[in-house]
Amino acid sequence: MRIASFQFIQRNLNNISGRTSEANQQLGQMSSGKRVEHASDDPVAANGILNYKQELRKLDQYQNNINLAENRLRREEWALSSAETLTQQVKEIMLGANNGSITQLERDAYKEELQSRIDEMLDLANTQDEFGQYIFGGFQTDSSPFVRQPDGSVTYSGDGGERNMVVGDKVRVGINHSGELVFGSVPNPKGDFTVEYDKDNQGSLNVEQAKIKDKGSFHDGHPYGLTFTDNAGTMEVSVSYKDENGDPQVTPAQAYVPGQPIKVDGVEIVVKGEAKSGDNITLSSGVTDGTGEDQLNVFDVLNRAKDWLEKDGHNSAGQSEMADVLAELDAVANHLTRVRADTGNRMQRIENQQLTHEDMGLTLNKLRSGMEDLDYAKATGEFSQTMVALQATQSMFGKVQNMSLFNYI
Repeated sequence: MRIASFQFIQRNLNNISGRTSEANQQLGQMSSGKRVEHASDDPVAANGILNYKQELRKLDQYQNNINLAENRLRREEWALSSAETLTQQVKEIMLGANNGSITQLERDAYKEELQSRIDEMLDLANTQDEFGQYIFGGFQTDSSPFVRQPDGSVTYSGDGGERNMVVGDKVRVGINHSGELVFGSVPNPKGDFTVEYDKDNQGSLNVEQAKIKDKGSFHDGHPYGLTFTDNAGTMEVSVSYKDENGDPQVTPAQAYVPGQPIKVDGVEIVVKGEAKSGDNITLSSGVTDGTGEDQLNVFDVLNRAKDWLEKDGHNSAGQSEMADVLAELDAVANHLTRVRADTGNRMQRIENQQLTHEDMGLTLNKLRSGMEDLDYAKATGEFSQTMVALQATQSMFGKVQNMSLFNYI
């Protein structure tokens, strides 16, 4: 009987202890708002919660990357938009200066204004982000990528690198365009060569196109010199160049027909306008690998506009040169617009990715909350039930413990 009584007492004490522990756990959960505070509370749920939190931390890192990428691309978009505006202003300066009635004082004012626009373009090319890094330097972001030389030309010391930012699972977005691409890779509206008109030209010639059409027979015999001659009332054109051995050659004279291609050494040249006897045009290429000079440098174009302003541009050669510079400025503007559009596409891609992350974050938080967070209404009811059961157990045990035969005498 004594053993049975001990077992009875021990069993009731264990029951009270268990109820008390359960009540304390429920109080702790209601205090923290968490259903699962320790892995031992619910091992399966704890593992799921851990996985969800890891995914949420990854989304936070993606968001940090998105913020950095957005700031960089917004800065670039602003610089590109400003560069487009400057290009248009340079074009307006040239058109304003192309007036034979302006005074020298007015012409000097146009020159100063154009120089200011070139200086501003250089500042834009050396734009820095909020961390002081040069956004158009490629991978070389610690020093100014564009430097003006004593002769007024501008050189690029960066590289063609494009940095990428991870903004999602297996999703990388470029956060810069190199200065080499933005300011040094403008498609040449003429094709593969730059054009120079002899200052003594009397006609209204303009080279519309000069492209390498047959690379197999092209020997890079530049400069190509076009000479126009009146032969008994027929305007003819011949082309001087160098053959594969570097020896000077001249093509047989052929009738000049405006718009009809002139072919030599794998190159096709289209000239329009009226020719006068003795007019000369020179085509040059700074590239010697057989590809031609099919890309222009923004600062070379601006300096060419400046050169035009500094000399008499109202003669025949000057008007032809002006037409070319205006075409090149249009090419610069179109190129900057294309790059800015690509920047906008990248920003849109980042925004779409951000929306995806926000939706995913809501889903993950909901799933995590379902496992980890406490349902207060349900927890309050369960706590009340636990307290009722605990009090009943304590009350019953107290009565039984105090019972003896003397209570029945």
